[in-house]
Amino acid sequence: MKKLGGLFVALFMAASLLGVTSGPASAACNSYSGCVDTTTTASAPKVVAKRRKATVCGTVSAVASNATPRGQLRFTVTRNRGKFKWAKTVAYQGGKMCAVTKKLKKTGGYTVNVAYLPGNGSIFNPSSGSTGFDVGR
Repeated sequence: MKKLGGLFVALFMAASLLGVTSGPASAACNSYSGCVDTTTTASAPKVVAKRRKATVCGTVSAVASNATPRGQLRFTVTRNRGKFKWAKTVAYQGGKMCAVTKKLKKTGGYTVNVAYLPGNGSIFNPSSGSTGFDVGR
């Protein structure tokens, strides 16, 4: 009987040691920690002349926080009717960041998409915003 009791005690101790191990701790934003939402606003001129460059801008702000998001802004300009795509990624340290496209040769509507990409281990959530502009004669 003592051998059987000792066996149960050994099994319970081994099971309790296996049950207390956990995965590595992570300071990155996940569904259980306090993540900060962000909003990204894109801006562009209403009309750009044909064969001219467009200056497109983006700003990122934290929702319900006074912290300044840091990371990268990815600008993507596409022509609505196809056959044109331009992209550029710039470092973002706060405020309004702008990028200048190459010369726009085709007339029509274009869309600017600005995506905020937080750095590794950041508490900020990614976000994006878009707007449109026209290239005229």
